[in-house]
Amino acid sequence: MRVSNARLFGATMRSLNGPVAPFKSDKAHNKGPVTFDRKFPVHRRVKAWERDREDKESWFKRKHAHHHAKQKKREPQRDEKPEFSRSQALRKTISQLKLNPLVEYLYGMNPVLAALKAKQRESFGTLYLHNPKSTPKLAEILALARELELPVKSEYGKHDLNLMTKNGVHNGIVVETKPIEVEQLRCLLAAEVGKLTVMKEHVGTTESSVSSTAAERYPLVLYIDEISDPHNMGAIIRSAYFLGVDCVVVSERNCAPLSPVVSKTSSGALEFLPIYSSQKPLRFFEESRSNGWTIISSVALTSGSQFGSKTIDADALKEQLQNGPCMLVVGSEGQGIRTSLLQRSDFLVSLKSSRADLDDSVDSLNASVATALLLSKFYM
Repeated sequence: MRVSNARLFGATMRSLNGPVAPFKSDKAHNKGPVTFDRKFPVHRRVKAWERDREDKESWFKRKHAHHHAKQKKREPQRDEKPEFSRSQALRKTISQLKLNPLVEYLYGMNPVLAALKAKQRESFGTLYLHNPKSTPKLAEILALARELELPVKSEYGKHDLNLMTKNGVHNGIVVETKPIEVEQLRCLLAAEVGKLTVMKEHVGTTESSVSSTAAERYPLVLYIDEISDPHNMGAIIRSAYFLGVDCVVVSERNCAPLSPVVSKTSSGALEFLPIYSSQKPLRFFEESRSNGWTIISSVALTSGSQFGSKTIDADALKEQLQNGPCMLVVGSEGQGIRTSLLQRSDFLVSLKSSRADLDDSVDSLNASVATALLLSKFYM
């Protein structure tokens, strides 16, 4: 019987080290606890294909092949169809949708209806529809479109209208139109009860008359300075129209342009209210003031304290309008009205909070809300 050298060497070494216990393993030198878990019987769950004495692949084919066949029958060419549809939709969008940079895409039910009714814009183009809700307003829009002989297209999808409106809330209605024209104003001329007269820039002494909303009072004008947020601008114009302002004047260089976003936020009031711009606000204030207009600027409570006697209470606005024509000036929430314009104002007005424990972090109102409250004070 042959014995290897390694086994002989191991036996020799064990004899030199003394007798070996009969229960001791050759691997006893390994560190760690000694357990008997590996000696316990393991109860393993029998797989379904093992129970049926089949291999795994054959068992799954026999068990689930009919599901795959039904799905394939419902969706023919399902592997190729999505990729083909996406490329086809992309080609359709690129080939058919061509935005005109020279026109505005006015969107929303109320703005489109207001623009078609007011007819203040130079021209209109195509009316685009995509599953709009059937309402009396929609019927009126379609009637006005027929009257103006506008082409109506409904084959464009929601994605196309999103591109036209830059993802605005269009309600499935978009119309092409020329941008609204804002005439420059030099100053407000002397006003009469129930009548407003203005002098336009670059036209000499030509005057344009606008009837006031109420014949028994002097005209009321709103001047907007440094409102760059189009949503704030639209909300202010909406409040001004609802509360009976005769016209709006905006600073040309630092206010938001009268875009479709402004028209949407104003809910169409932009189309009905006369709006002018002022290229030189300081001259506009000085000349309008010399023509008998009372200029009242809105400020925060802390800002008005430095001008002393100019500050009046909001409840005194009604009396000012009864005595003569008034112009309310509103500015941005952050910087407010420029100091140069405040210095050329007759009075400053602030809104006081009814809360005694008002925190400094919430010490003012949104610009559009504050404007609406101040405008209402002229009639209350």
